[in-house]
Amino acid sequence: MCLGFPAKIIKTDGSEALVDFLGVRTTVSVELIEGACPGDYIMVHAGVAITKMPEQEAEATLLVFEELERLAGEPLNG
Repeated sequence: MCLGFPAKIIKTDGSEALVDFLGVRTTVSVELIEGACPGDYIMVHAGVAITKMPEQEAEATLLVFEELERLAGEPLNG
């Protein structure tokens, strides 16, 4: 089973992008995504962007992660 998470691209630099996931910023590979641009939402797995996501779908998924954090009583990213 694979687990991916939605992230928003903050900036790109060649084949890498700085992304934001629930306030955590990290660099991922965007080699598999043609035309990845700041503002795009992508699905990230193991440090690699595997697909672009529609903004509405990404935001709905992020709400689920935020609800999981609330129920767990602690951040998922920390």
